[in-house]
Amino acid sequence: MAEPDALRARLGELARGRRARMGPAADSSAAPVHRGGADHAAPAVGVEEFLPGGEWSDGRGAVYVHERLRSEIEQPRPYWGWLERPPAHEPELGALAEAGLSRALFLDLETCGLASSPVFLAGTMHWNGADFVLRQYFARHYGEEGTLLRALDQAVRGFEFLVTFNGKSYDAPFLAGRSVVHGVPLALPPRHVDLLHAARRRWKIELPDCRLTTLELHVCRRRRVGDVPGEEVPGLYHDYVKRGDPYRLIPVFHHNLLDVVTMAEVLRALCAAVRPRRSARAGT
Repeated sequence: MAEPDALRARLGELARGRRARMGPAADSSAAPVHRGGADHAAPAVGVEEFLPGGEWSDGRGAVYVHERLRSEIEQPRPYWGWLERPPAHEPELGALAEAGLSRALFLDLETCGLASSPVFLAGTMHWNGADFVLRQYFARHYGEEGTLLRALDQAVRGFEFLVTFNGKSYDAPFLAGRSVVHGVPLALPPRHVDLLHAARRRWKIELPDCRLTTLELHVCRRRRVGDVPGEEVPGLYHDYVKRGDPYRLIPVFHHNLLDVVTMAEVLRALCAAVRPRRSARAGT
């Protein structure tokens, strides 16, 4: 994964190269992204200047969608899109592996805190048969939250599995509550695979904790650099809405993107066979 400064440079390069067409990577498994009018004007200089994408609009409002392929930000791996048969005591993982990754949608939210606060960024990732498609649905101001939920309702359709990390306790209830507030019918995929619970069953003894960043380091063998502390995220969004300066908010998109990509790597590790730990005495 690119370092933060390199990622920002790459985002600018992609934005300049794709701004003329402003369209999504074509696939049939999620709602299309297009440019359209919004009920409220976005900041004069917003994240659109840094992140390639376009507007999703349904006639009642618009929300910005940053979209890219995973292969645009890291070297593709032969194992992308493929899962091993997981241990027998993980039936939900087994069902997902049997159905195939194209049936799953990864989801991670960035919110302003408590359930009574808005969700302003919803990151999704799915396998389109050749690459992972990353989409980040962004409410440029508080008035776009309802549109974000409607866009997400379209995005989740057709998927059998929802894959989250601590989503059964946080993401899914949060979305349910905000959907009630806005009167938006949001039906998440019928089967929910929460990787946190499977990770605890697998690694709770050998790891200091099972936070996603801990798994990223010890299981995925990747150290996260330049991350945004979770407690700073709400303030960064409020500051963006107030001042319209996107630069300090860009790392939040990076944080969200890393979370969904890491979830895919954790899922792959959970589906791999449990191999016996090598003996330190044997020196191997």
